Amino acid sequence: MGKSQTDWLREYMRDRIANYSAVGSAENILSLRRPQNSETSPGAAVLNLIYQAADLIRDVDDYAAERQARAETLAQQTIEKVEIAEARVQSAESGRLAAEAETKEFSNRLQEVEKVMEQTASRMTATEAQLSIAEQRAGTAELRANEAEDALKRIEEAIRTQILEKIPSDSRRADRAA
Repeated sequence: MGKSQTDWLREYMRDRIANYSAVGSAENILSLRRPQNSETSPGAAVLNLIYQAADLIRDVDDYAAERQARAETLAQQTIEKVEIAEARVQSAESGRLAAEAETKEFSNRLQEVEKVMEQTASRMTATEAQLSIAEQRAGTAELRANEAEDALKRIEEAIRTQILEKIPSDSRRADRAA
């Protein structure tokens, strides 16, 4: 192994920071540069790097937890919106079914009314025909009545004429004088 553990850890953390910076925001990135003071011992430097790595991991975990909480909140809001939308769809479907039922009922009633109107029109036509026949019969009966009345008057006149011819003329004068 050509690299020491410290170098390996340093390189590993640089890669992690580079990957994290591509995903996260700049304010969450810690600087893992070696402290300027060269008086620290290699063990203290490793310990310092471990603390920095722990801080970075904690920050990454916090960021991930925030993102997870935000994702859960968004998912819950989306679920609620979907449930509301489903309720609206069900309500609209119920309304549509009710409207279809009312339309069908109205159509049935309309057909019944049309049938009654056709029957009424047929009855009116039959009644008008009967009325016309009755008017013709009444006209014929009136004509016959007039003819009968005229015939009766002629018969009456004939009877009078016959009776008057048989009565002597003297008795007619006496009847007139009395």
